[in-house]
This record gives sequence, C-alpha cells and structure tokens, in this order.
Amino acid sequence: MSPGKRLERIAARVVFDSRGDKTVEVEVTVEGYTSRVSAPSGKSRGKREVVPFPEGGPEAAARVARERVSRLTGTELESLLALDRRLIEMDGTPNFSHIGGNTSIALSVACASAYAASEGKQLYAALAQLTGQDPALPLPLSNVLGGGAHAAPGAPEIQEFLIIPLGARTIKQAVEANVAAYRKLGKLLQRELPGFPLGKGDEGGYAPPIGNRKALELVRAAADEVYDETGVEMGVGIDVAGSNIYDPNSNRYALRSEGLYLTGREFKEYLADLTDEFRLVYIEDPFSEDSPQLYADLQRDLKSVLVCGDDLVVTRAELIEEEVRRGAIRAAIIKPNQVGTVSLTVDAVAACIVNSAVAVASHRSGETTDAYISQIAVGLGCKVIKCGLIGGERVAKLNELLRIGEEIGEGRMRRLLI
Repeated sequence: MSPGKRLERIAARVVFDSRGDKTVEVEVTVEGYTSRVSAPSGKSRGKREVVPFPEGGPEAAARVARERVSRLTGTELESLLALDRRLIEMDGTPNFSHIGGNTSIALSVACASAYAASEGKQLYAALAQLTGQDPALPLPLSNVLGGGAHAAPGAPEIQEFLIIPLGARTIKQAVEANVAAYRKLGKLLQRELPGFPLGKGDEGGYAPPIGNRKALELVRAAADEVYDETGVEMGVGIDVAGSNIYDPNSNRYALRSEGLYLTGREFKEYLADLTDEFRLVYIEDPFSEDSPQLYADLQRDLKSVLVCGDDLVVTRAELIEEEVRRGAIRAAIIKPNQVGTVSLTVDAVAACIVNSAVAVASHRSGETTDAYISQIAVGLGCKVIKCGLIGGERVAKLNELLRIGEEIGEGRMRRLLI
C-alpha cells in the first residue's frame, strides 16, 4: 500500500454567488498542492437534500470549516476521497446540518482535486481511474428560456426551456450549436415582443412575459433553424419544477398564464400534448416530488422521452435505484451539493449506470465560476451536463469541457440514444 498524503491546510471564507447571495469558499492543501472551491446554492430545492448551511448561514459555515474541520490538518489521506468519510463522521447527522452540505461538498471537491494534483492528474482523470470509466465529454443541456422560480412574475410557469445538440460530433460543435440557438431565440423574441429588452432569469435564459406554449413554439423554431443551417440535430426539453407549480391547498397544478388548474392526471395529459406538439425529448421533474406514480405513468406513456428526476431523487443512489426500477424515470439529475460529498456523488452516478439510466450532471441556479461539475461529469461517465449557457458562471463549465477536450479529444463525446 502506498503511503498516505498529508492534509496540510484548510481555509475558508464567505464569497458571493451569481445571484449576489453569500456562499462558502474553501482552500485545501495536500502535499503542497492547493485547490480552491466554492459551493453553489439552489432556489428550487428538494425536501430530501442535505442542509446547505448550518444554523447561522454562510458565515457559520466558514467558521465551522476554519475552527472545526481544520483540526483534520496534519492527518494522512489514504485515498482520493478519504476526507469524505471523516466529514460524515464529524458532522454526525443524516443531512449535514452541523457542517452544512455546501461546506462539505466544497471541502470534498477541493481535497480530491488537490490530492489528484499531487499525483499529476486533473480531477476527472483521477475519478475515471477510481471508477473504471473511460473519460468522455457529456452533451451540454442548456437553459435558453426561463420561468418559474428562476424568473420574474409574468414569465412562464415552467421553470426551464432547454436545448441539447443530440447530433453534435465534437464538444466545440455542441457548444456552438447551443449558442446559435440562443441567439436565434433572442431574435425571435424581439420579433414576437417588440420592445422586450431580452431580460434574463437566474440561469441566463431569456425570461419573457409569455405563456408556456408560446415559449416552446419559439424555442422549437430556434432549434429547427440551427438544424437547417448546421445539420446538427437539436433536441428540446423542459424542466417543469413540478413541486413549484403544484398547489397543495387545491391539489392542482396551477398554470395561471393559461387559466388552467389541473389535477395530476390532467397535467400529465397536458405534458403529453406538449411533447407531441413540440417534439420534446426530455422532461425534468414533471410533478411534485411526492407523486412518483405520476412520473411512472408519464414515462410509460412517453417511452421515447427521458423523464428525469431531480427533487424526486436528490442525487441519492438508493432513491435513483428505487425510482428507475419503479419505471418513474430514465434519467437523474446529479447535483453534488444535494448530498455533500464526492463519494456520495460517485454512488449516485453508479446507480444510474448500473440501472441503465442517464446521469445528468447539473449546476444550481445560484452558481459560482467554479467548473468542478465538468470534471465530475467527464470522470464519472455522465452522458449529459446541464450547466447553463450564458453568463460567466455558466460558460465557465463549457469552457472547462473545451479544455478537457484538448486532452482526451474533442470528438470523444457521450452519445444519447432517445
């Protein structure tokens, strides 16, 4: 057995994310190699996610890292993810309420990155070696029009309208196709809404005052124009964020822009109609997280569509396995800060792969300029990465994929068969 590597330093501070909210950033030094990582935060959160910060918020999180977790300095790390077990033991709760999931994931990623660097590797290469994956580039799933909790009143109730370059042959072509669709959508919106200032939501997608069907009509048109010009097949999808649309008082899904208040069964038919009309290939979180049977019914009816769980499974391997076997989903969102460590993220992706589901590495709405989800997506075998498109905190992830592509080959792309 090779000797362990010395954990030499842990530092932490409060920084700001893309919404201007406070979050925690850490620095970890292993064998003279330092990695700095900051944690994102989500506005639309599942009930079973870990707690993002301990009581007292980001300031308390940074203090916990500096005063408590830093006691681990001087210890020997026997493997890439050795810190994770110690963080779980130190926290001692099932939801990271003492350390905070954001603090923990920042420490976990920073330590793993520094450990990999001490061996002359990037994180993706070290993770691929650990898991036996052949590194390859995921397809970028990009939010081009936003609504729901990520936009101002008047925007669509559906939270995200997404495009994915299914036919891209290289990562460069994939990113260029998504950017082209975004620009075409902007022109279509200006034509549809003269005077609309092309305002944007939390994740950089346009946030116009239009209904769900009109939004899909314009996104579909932009995607088709890109296909006509480039030959790259463009898929269209939606993140419904069903828990946010669902009104528990009336037991209805409220689409106020259309004057619709639908039961779960009626909302399922509504989504099926949208799928047929706009050729959707991906539907994320279509219903409340407490309605897995509706997921299963929708996936049964729409066999060629990837129904994807986020709030339903919150990056937990056991929940992913349960819902895939139930037939509720064919894909799962992978957000490392939902579980708090890289090790648990590895388990979640493995649960997808073993059960023939698509792992979708994902950003959060309140992001930082860190690009570690790109490293994780490549190293663990995620076929898709949902990382936004416009804005420095979003394009940072795409640019990281371009850099990794220079190392492994920009044409080494994961393929998505729908």
